[in-house]
Amino acid sequence: MRYQLTFAASILMLSACQFTAASPDKAAVLLASDHVVMQELGAAISSMSGFSEVTLSASDFMQSSEVIIERKHQTNQHGELIQGRDLEIPHRFRLETNGTQCWLVHLNSSKRYLLNKARCRVK
Repeated sequence: MRYQLTFAASILMLSACQFTAASPDKAAVLLASDHVVMQELGAAISSMSGFSEVTLSASDFMQSSEVIIERKHQTNQHGELIQGRDLEIPHRFRLETNGTQCWLVHLNSSKRYLLNKARCRVK
């Protein structure tokens, strides 16, 4: 009986080790930035933010894991906002990796988008 309890306890401890062995995603930066990667990131950001178009710099996500995107403000000829005050919160995005996959996370909503063309490394 004692042998059975020891064996059962051993199995439970080994199972627990397997569940905790998975590492959480970590902040990441891009390994390379080309037109295809920027197009994929722009499409992902547009999809998650609701913006019809997003303009990214080739250096975005290369040195920092986070990018903040806000709507382009429309102004009149005097430089005043056409719509009045803008109360929309900027959209924050972070690049993350688990070592094999690269994810774009919309920090405002916690939505995640798996990037297929982008390659990234832990920052």
